[in-house]
Amino acid sequence: MPQSVDTNEILLKLADLQSLYKVMTQNLLQDYNLSASALNLIEILGEEQATLKSITEQSQLDKSTISRQMNTLVKNGLVVKTTGADKRYAYFTLSENAKSKFQEYNTAAQKTFSDILAGWTEEEKQLLSVLIGRLNRSLTNGLSGIQSL
Repeated sequence: MPQSVDTNEILLKLADLQSLYKVMTQNLLQDYNLSASALNLIEILGEEQATLKSITEQSQLDKSTISRQMNTLVKNGLVVKTTGADKRYAYFTLSENAKSKFQEYNTAAQKTFSDILAGWTEEEKQLLSVLIGRLNRSLTNGLSGIQSL
């Protein structure tokens, strides 16, 4: 007969996982001289050219915050800012340096996580992937039910 699992115990383990994952990513970000907000904006821009308005909409942060962060990225040479024919609009694109740093960061993150899971069997990694996917779907469904109230 299966043992009953206390949902509070699961929540505590998720909180621990979140904290440990945050430490791992913060260490990697520090190694590549990036901030979490810079990484987020680099991911949003990707290979596209975007206006401040579109970046603000995608990030769901306020315009002044995004403007300040984008200006910092421009100053640090990670983003190129240009104006179009209509001088009221500025366009932002990633510099080659940002693309390179982003690729290096992702490679290092994948290697770090692979190293962490080095002692796991392929079956265990597959099971973890399936269960995380299932949890994500359950959370998505649960949150969409709450938002519609």
